[in-house]
Amino acid sequence: MVTAERVQVLDPTVQAIPDDAVVAKRPDTLDGKVIGLLANGKINSEEILALTQEVLADLYEFKSVVARNKMNASRPCPEHIIDELVEQCDVVITSSGD
Repeated sequence: MVTAERVQVLDPTVQAIPDDAVVAKRPDTLDGKVIGLLANGKINSEEILALTQEVLADLYEFKSVVARNKMNASRPCPEHIIDELVEQCDVVITSSGD
């Protein structure tokens, strides 16, 4: 049996986003927008997005919703799904389940 002589404490906080960071432009409203929902393939990721859609639908009137699932959380999103969302959607919301 090995006994640790030291305990290393890790700081889980992150630094603030720098002032010169590039952040995607946000729309003023979601009314009349096509909303993309991209699940990452984990358990409950689609359910999280469905609930998010319900909450937002109480506040906004979407033009339409495009829901996709990339099916594998450990792999990048397939290009054809990204291309479809870019072409069709004004805003995309992603989720990570579990």
